[in-house]
Amino acid sequence: MVRWTEMTRELQAESDRGCILVGASVLEVYLEELLRTALVVDTHIAKHAVEPLLQTMGPLSTFSAKIKLAYGLGLITKIEFSNLEKIRGIRNIASHVHSSTTFDSRKILEINRTLDTSLSEPSTELLSLLDPNNSLIERSRFIVAVVFAVITLESRIKRLMRRTVKVRAKAEEAK
Repeated sequence: MVRWTEMTRELQAESDRGCILVGASVLEVYLEELLRTALVVDTHIAKHAVEPLLQTMGPLSTFSAKIKLAYGLGLITKIEFSNLEKIRGIRNIASHVHSSTTFDSRKILEINRTLDTSLSEPSTELLSLLDPNNSLIERSRFIVAVVFAVITLESRIKRLMRRTVKVRAKAEEAK
C-alpha cells in the first residue's frame, strides 16, 4: 500500500491534469481492493465470480461502478461516496478535455470547491502544510480529499482482511 506522505509528494509534483488523473487512479485501485476484500471468501469465488466482474470489460470495471457498489454494500459512507463521485467527475473532465486542464478551469473549480475536506481535524493542518500561502488552495483541497480517501479505504481494507481471516478460520473448524 502507498504511504500517504509519498503519495502527497507525488501528487504535488504532477501537473494539475496529472494530479487529477493519478489521484483518481490511486483511489480506483484502493476501491477495487476494498471490493475484492469484501466479496472474496475463498479462491473459487474469487476466480469464478469476482474476477470476471472486475476484468477490463466486466460490469465492475469502471470507477463509477466500483464507487456505487462500495456505497451500496455499506463499505463507504455517504460523504465518502459523494467525494469519490466528485473526484470521478473531475477526473472525467481532465481526461476528456483536449486543452490545458487546471484547477482554475471553471467546471473543475465548481466541483472541486464542493469536496468535503472536513472529514477530520487534521485536514485544516494538512491544507496549510500543503499550501501555506493559500495560493494553490483548490489543488490542495483535491489532494487532501484524495489522501484522506486513501487513508480511509486502506483502513477499511485492513479491517475487512482481519474479519475475513476469522470467517475462514471458523469455516475450517466447521469442516
